[in-house]
Amino acid sequence: MKAASPDKHIVFGAGLIGGYVAGGLLNAGLDTYVVARENVQRKLAHGLLITDYLDNKAKVGAPKFVDPRQAEPPCADVLWLTVKCTAVESAMDEVAKLVDADTIIICCQNGFGSDQAVRTSFPDNKIVGAVVGYNVAEPKDAHLHRSTEGKLVVENTTDIAELIAHLDTAVFPCTLSDNFLADQWAKLQLNLANPVNALADIPVKSMLEQRDYRRVIAELQRELLAVCKGLKIDLPKLTALPAAWLPVALDVPDFVFKLLGQKMLMIDPTARASTWWDLEHGKKTEIDYLNQAVVNAAQDLGIVAPFNHRIVELIHQVENEERQKGIDAPALWQLLSRA
Repeated sequence: MKAASPDKHIVFGAGLIGGYVAGGLLNAGLDTYVVARENVQRKLAHGLLITDYLDNKAKVGAPKFVDPRQAEPPCADVLWLTVKCTAVESAMDEVAKLVDADTIIICCQNGFGSDQAVRTSFPDNKIVGAVVGYNVAEPKDAHLHRSTEGKLVVENTTDIAELIAHLDTAVFPCTLSDNFLADQWAKLQLNLANPVNALADIPVKSMLEQRDYRRVIAELQRELLAVCKGLKIDLPKLTALPAAWLPVALDVPDFVFKLLGQKMLMIDPTARASTWWDLEHGKKTEIDYLNQAVVNAAQDLGIVAPFNHRIVELIHQVENEERQKGIDAPALWQLLSRA
């Protein structure tokens, strides 16, 4: 890579995360294209406001829009793949029209497994992993809001390091990872709360204020920690507390948590997890790449992960309209802790 900012960036997938990434690229002065539906193009036609829970903000101009179906679409120097895990495989034909031999593809999916379709489709391209360590909400059209702590964590390679340093700002915090596998598992530990929020059908902050919801999250995380121990993976510290301490902190009584968990509660009061958004809009969730990944790894190690197994079942039941979301905290604890 010749400079800190390659010539052309294409963001493939203009949902909440993709839109925020596009805002970060534009804020850094990079030539930014977005693959987006017409309704999103109309929203962004006059620019984009990105803000966060710490009151950082940036107003940027409109991106350029690209349609992979046009006769000769431009090819990216860097393509940011920001679609959901469930949409990666079906996107490969259109992605191929925006990629040449030198394109770097940055996969911004959580969990495990979705990048395999990218590596199979583009075996000769540089594929870089990334995890988005925060939630994004849309308070109104053309305004995307980072509602929780966290950074964009990108696998460290010589081709990308200078670019990520260039992008890193208060409103779009980015960092490089020298042990990306460990960072993936550490981010997954936080994402295990996503289905709890979806089943609760309340904002994340309200969920964390109720002990039985936190007890469920703590058990989900303990199962992941057991998997990481079996895999001999030391998890990095992505939050104010080390990974091993998070379930302990979540499991304390409410009055103690209000005193000790203030950092966890310092999030936008309207923030909701991506799994909630998927269920709310009738979309297939990413549960098979998140909690199911813990179940699969546990099985490979010869151990069990019953809480993760059962919450996967509950989410699939909601997806299949066999159960309604909106399960209160004591009821969810009872459903998941049954023998």
